[in-house]
Amino acid sequence: MIQAILFDLDETLILDHPVSLHTLRSCAFYAASWYSLDIPRLIQDAEEVAVRLWKASPVFDYTQRIGHSAGEGLWARYEVQTHPALKTLHDWAPSFRAAVWNETLARQNIYDEALCEALAHRYFSERRLYPRYPEIDELLKALSGYKLGIVTNGVPDLQRDKLEGFGLKDRFQATAVSGELDIGKPQRGIFDHICRALDVEPSVCVMVGDNPERDVAGAAAAGMKSVWVERGFKAKDPNHPADLEVSNLLQMLPWLEAL
Repeated sequence: MIQAILFDLDETLILDHPVSLHTLRSCAFYAASWYSLDIPRLIQDAEEVAVRLWKASPVFDYTQRIGHSAGEGLWARYEVQTHPALKTLHDWAPSFRAAVWNETLARQNIYDEALCEALAHRYFSERRLYPRYPEIDELLKALSGYKLGIVTNGVPDLQRDKLEGFGLKDRFQATAVSGELDIGKPQRGIFDHICRALDVEPSVCVMVGDNPERDVAGAAAAGMKSVWVERGFKAKDPNHPADLEVSNLLQMLPWLEAL
């Protein structure tokens, strides 16, 4: 019998990439109020430049291990420093953010340091939105008989901000954040941690997420069942088949009942 349902956070419970794109558009339109710009190109270039510069981070290997991305580096505060690398990111991130806009604008022959700083600040401030997917309220109500947990990769303060911002953290009995534990999905340790927190065995857990490698494969290696939710941002991976595939999380309810 299944006793606990574990959820990924970004792109499973809350929208992530669409909000980042919305914020990039806001910044691009702001920049275009000062200069004549190709806005779609500006947005695409900003995403590409951020990823490339992020790979030059002095602690890139650490960010890979805990699952912290370039896009998140544009707005993470890094005030909770559970690892020395987070102090490094705290000190390095401001120059990274300005450099992203500096190079992005330079590709359209715009050189304005004040505007780059303004865009970095604008993204940092405006990105703090945490809309949840439309089925989440109904889903959590239907799952009231289960123990519920969140297993999420990322830095401590950013993931905790998301939990606070999406307004339902009190519906979950435990949360495992990779940056707090120094171990991230798909490594088994983070799954073992949430099981201990919920006082359950892996065999009675279902892990729900959008990432085949981190959520599905990680759950399988930990001895859990898995549900893959297709949100349009992570492709299905035949090498990591889930026990159930859905496009809306409410679709998993009959399957859970049958289990």
